[in-house]
Amino acid sequence: MPNSPETILARALHGGGTGRYIGALLMDAGRLTPEATESILKLQKESGLRFGEAAIQLGLLSEADIQFALSRQFDYPYLIPGDTSISEEVIAAFKPFSASVERLRALRSQLMVRCLDPESGHRCLALVSPQRGEGRSFLAANLAVVFSQLGERTLLIDANLRQPRQHELFHLGSQPGLSAVLAGRCEPAGAICRIASLLDLSVLPAGTIPPNPQELLNRPAFGQVLDHAQAHYD
Repeated sequence: MPNSPETILARALHGGGTGRYIGALLMDAGRLTPEATESILKLQKESGLRFGEAAIQLGLLSEADIQFALSRQFDYPYLIPGDTSISEEVIAAFKPFSASVERLRALRSQLMVRCLDPESGHRCLALVSPQRGEGRSFLAANLAVVFSQLGERTLLIDANLRQPRQHELFHLGSQPGLSAVLAGRCEPAGAICRIASLLDLSVLPAGTIPPNPQELLNRPAFGQVLDHAQAHYD
């Protein structure tokens, strides 16, 4: 995978990209001063080190800072600790270089090979389990993020109309959701929320918990929601 987190970090520490460009990204983010950038570039020139190596040797940047800069350079969006736009349970958005998220990417790869085939129209996944508390919401949220990090327009639909959680994980608040769409009170486009901090991710929250969730999901309107998703997302 050419733009995996490991490849991105290697480009920062061992090659790829110019030091000045990385320095400019970090100055824009307030993580480096112009003076510090020049010190790094000077050591880089004198020692033959890469920009990231020189910066870390001088104690001016951490590995996390380099990860941040390269994620911006290669359009690999993730959030820094303390960002409150979404819950930190969405670990794929906050810790894309961790072993846990690497396992999520491995699962994504298997799903792409075994289950998804855009040419034949197989572009939807349903995550189900027989019991509550088995991690469906966590897995769905994080899988949606890692798919969106491929640059694929990704829509996460919270169809758990009994105990929905995606509105909590993505801090969406109270607004129309899937239940309103299925009841005919709202069009899908009016209930879908684009996640501003993760460029290619949108979420259709469950909305108000209805008294008849199973009956709503059995309505033809749910098929129309999926048709809308197929037409507007990857």
